[in-house]
Amino acid sequence: MKDVEPEEMNRRLWLYDKIREVVRRYGFQIVEPTTIENLKTLEAKSGPAIRKEIYWFKDKSGRSLGLRFDLTVGIARMIANRYDLPEPIKFATIGGNWRYDEPQFGRYRYFAQWDIEIFGSESPAADAEVISVGADILGNVGLRDFVIRISNRRLTESYLKQVGIRSQIQLEQSLRIIDKIRKEPLDQLRGELKAIKIKEKAINDILSYIALNGPPAKVLDDLSDYDFREENAKKGLNELRILAGELESFGNVSSCVYDLSIVRGIGYYDGIVFEAFDKGGDDVGSIFGGGRYDKLCRIYGKRDLPATGVAGGIERLMISLERANLFPKMRIGAKVFVASVQEGIRSEAIRLAQTLRSSGVSAEVDLKGRNLSKQLEYANSARIPYVIVLGPKEIQTQSVRIKSMETRGEIEASFTELATKLRTLD
Repeated sequence: MKDVEPEEMNRRLWLYDKIREVVRRYGFQIVEPTTIENLKTLEAKSGPAIRKEIYWFKDKSGRSLGLRFDLTVGIARMIANRYDLPEPIKFATIGGNWRYDEPQFGRYRYFAQWDIEIFGSESPAADAEVISVGADILGNVGLRDFVIRISNRRLTESYLKQVGIRSQIQLEQSLRIIDKIRKEPLDQLRGELKAIKIKEKAINDILSYIALNGPPAKVLDDLSDYDFREENAKKGLNELRILAGELESFGNVSSCVYDLSIVRGIGYYDGIVFEAFDKGGDDVGSIFGGGRYDKLCRIYGKRDLPATGVAGGIERLMISLERANLFPKMRIGAKVFVASVQEGIRSEAIRLAQTLRSSGVSAEVDLKGRNLSKQLEYANSARIPYVIVLGPKEIQTQSVRIKSMETRGEIEASFTELATKLRTLD
């Protein structure tokens, strides 16, 4: 875990604003699920083994609780029994999560995510919308060179069964191995599949299947050569066909490819799945990912509520933005320091600073009773770009000079026009 210092915090707040701009355009309501959940709630999503990967504890009353490890669980729990909400329910949030796993590049044990979820629609149009929100967020922060890789977990699971993997344990193991395709060499994946007793022919079929990728139309054409026999497979393939048309309507198909190696490692996904990657930063990993999870709400409530969503890591996205030099130049602290030439003027300096603050200009005054020279030293070391020196003459004439600490140039301004002139300065 790490502290967030002023420069990074400014960048985070800018990024949060950019994300909120997009989710509001799509009509999502912003919420905040609780940071602490009953341990049973967290285990319901990922099983008792999740205890090894999260922070959990007993409180003073002996209740088993845990810190949230993602945002989907809390939002799904929030709406699971809300029959009063009109569907589709569209919620969004930005918040921190805790995972007790090995820290890695781009992720700490405490990390932040943005997250959006749509509940109540079975249509691939909902999947297309969450994908489009993700693409628009990347566009809104200036990131252009990215790719969104899309697949269908329902189709992949059905294909694995078709090539002979019937055991649920083997099926889950195979999906976890496939999910590592961007992290491990192909020979190592082949060895791992052999280790769980998958036959050689099935391994070859699997590796050939997950190698399919490209524009949606091309991959759909390639898939037409496969003799899918299970109804679930046919349903998954049809979902991909419909999704391709929906992405065209949203105007985001150019940033999308169909890549059948995408399965998402979390077991609750049961339909369309996807991950986005910055083309200039393979080492960062996916910068957002998500998919459909139609059975999760049943765990927390009394009904199956179809759902799809997407989440993105703030820290990973910040790495991509920093590398591409996409963060705007941001000021840390005040824009102007109102210095007083003597102690008796300090109350007037405070009043002038308050007037500027009420007009939207950030201002500081001396709080330590320092002489003028020390005040100017402070303004310079604090990187406050402009200084106003207030003395009896300035109070009498109701006029001051705005001094640039960088260029040493000065601009004269009356008290009434001071705020306006400061707002126009960089």
